[in-house]
Amino acid sequence: MAEGKGRGYVIDALRSARMVMENDSYELVVKHAISLGKDTDTTACIPGGIAGIRGGVAAIPDRWRKQLRGQEIFQPLLDRLLSYSLG
Repeated sequence: MAEGKGRGYVIDALRSARMVMENDSYELVVKHAISLGKDTDTTACIPGGIAGIRGGVAAIPDRWRKQLRGQEIFQPLLDRLLSYSLG
């Protein structure tokens, strides 16, 4: 498997995401993606989103969620979204 290098180029960003998704925890996925350097926001955004889908909101460390700005804006929307039944 080709290794990702943390560049923003689409193919490399996807390779990087695939590579870091081998970590089990959301935090390790994001930290590993950032540690690749270069275009860290793009590189961490893709696997961070996938890891969030895989683990749910609860997988994101509380200490990270508590520091987010604008919680009064997104929290009601998030609560509504999470209240919907998929069945």
